[in-house]
Amino acid sequence: MTLRKTDNLLRGSRTPAYVDRETGAAELLISTDTWDQWVKDGRIPPPSDTFPSGTPRWRWEDVDRKLSGKKATDTNDAAIAGAANFGKKKRIRRDVA
Repeated sequence: MTLRKTDNLLRGSRTPAYVDRETGAAELLISTDTWDQWVKDGRIPPPSDTFPSGTPRWRWEDVDRKLSGKKATDTNDAAIAGAANFGKKKRIRRDVA
């Protein structure tokens, strides 16, 4: 049975940062079989490698980004932009006389 978003009273309408396949499928209103197929086809990223293989979890931000076609650098978040530029050499602009 697929868990529907409205059935989970503990978190209300908030999507957690990491989702299992049942929660992710319920969030997208698709079956868990469709979720698995989308992962296999590359429409959804693979599960995060920070969880044990027996309890796969997907970072919801990555799922959302993949489905919307955005890249990690498409965000307006200053922290993300700063992290993306960390360690890069700054170009020194010199005025030509």
